[in-house]
Amino acid sequence: MFGKKKELNKISSFLDEFEKYITNDTNSLIDVEKIDNNKLKNIEEKLLKISNTIREKRLEDLKVYGEIILSCEKISDGYTSDTIVSKSSDAKISYLCETINAMNHKIDTSISEVILRLSEYENKNYLNEVDTSLFRGGKLKELLLGINSLRQKVTENLQKSVRESLVLEYESANLKNEAEILAQSSMKQATTIEEASASLDEISSNISENRKLTNKMASIGNDVKNSAIKGKDYSNKTLNSMEAIKEATNKAHDAIGAISDIAFQTNILSLNAAVEAATVGEAGKGFAVVAQEVRNLANRSAQTAKNIQELMDILNKKTLEGTDASKSMSEEYEVLSNNIENTIELINQVDTATKEQEQNIIQINNAVSQIDTFTQQNADIANNVKIIAEQSNNIASKAANSAKLARFEGKENIKIRKNKNISSYQGEEKRRY
Repeated sequence: MFGKKKELNKISSFLDEFEKYITNDTNSLIDVEKIDNNKLKNIEEKLLKISNTIREKRLEDLKVYGEIILSCEKISDGYTSDTIVSKSSDAKISYLCETINAMNHKIDTSISEVILRLSEYENKNYLNEVDTSLFRGGKLKELLLGINSLRQKVTENLQKSVRESLVLEYESANLKNEAEILAQSSMKQATTIEEASASLDEISSNISENRKLTNKMASIGNDVKNSAIKGKDYSNKTLNSMEAIKEATNKAHDAIGAISDIAFQTNILSLNAAVEAATVGEAGKGFAVVAQEVRNLANRSAQTAKNIQELMDILNKKTLEGTDASKSMSEEYEVLSNNIENTIELINQVDTATKEQEQNIIQINNAVSQIDTFTQQNADIANNVKIIAEQSNNIASKAANSAKLARFEGKENIKIRKNKNISSYQGEEKRRY
């Protein structure tokens, strides 16, 4: 009886350890102590068989659990390519392994595709999306959808960027051309302004010389005016002298007429005396000779008076002509004096206008000098703008070429208008020229 109880205690102790093993309170399972009782031998064998089965199953499951734990740890560390290869006779554990393997496969496949797409995106290829059908929902689904959304946004930005880069390239090329034209025009303008400034300097110098000449002309005009006044005075004096000569000539003419009358009377008297002397005879011969001489003298006086009369007529005529000439000369001197006064007034007006011209030319020259300075500055700025435009065009061309290298949806449909007709642009396409 005592032996049987001892055997039962062994079985009970084993069952206690077995329970701890099953409940995972212990990691090892001891064998049942040897039982000598034949009646309990079957129980021992049965218990040993069960314990061996459970131990083998436990070892099998422990290996599977180890791979599961290792696989989960790898997943937590970022490795998704691990696979559970150990098998379990437990259907639930097998299902768990298959589920974990499927999960790993999905995650690995998904991440591999994400890596592939990101590599394509890194190489500017945005044509392909990430397959989102592997997951029904959750954060991983959102992650894949987010990557596709990012691709879509990048594609839209690339479409806009490529379009803008093409526009920028085209506009920068136009800007470069316009800047070159502006630089050339500015240089020509600067040269023209410089030549105009030199011409204005020459004009200013000529106006100064003209002003000196007008001053000299005004001085000469005043001298001529004084000479004309003196000439007019001399003309008036000549006219007065000619009037006096005319009056004296008239008096001499009257005197000559009287002399002619006296000569005529003397001739008559001498003729009468000769006649009387002839009637006296010999006594009157001497008186007749005297009478004849007196007659001869009277004839000579008459002839001389006649000659003087003719000369006096000529002198009177010439005196009249001289008087008329003196009057005409006096009148012409009056006209000349008025013309000289008008000329001097015009010269003074020209001198005043020349002074104003000189001042205006000086102001214009100063303004042109400032314009020349500003034009030179503008030419330098235009040249700098040309250089900047060339640099901008190079940058825009590089940006456009870089943008053109990207592969994305809708790239082949991107066009820009190059027509300079502003009315043909709509909305954001409208650009100013």
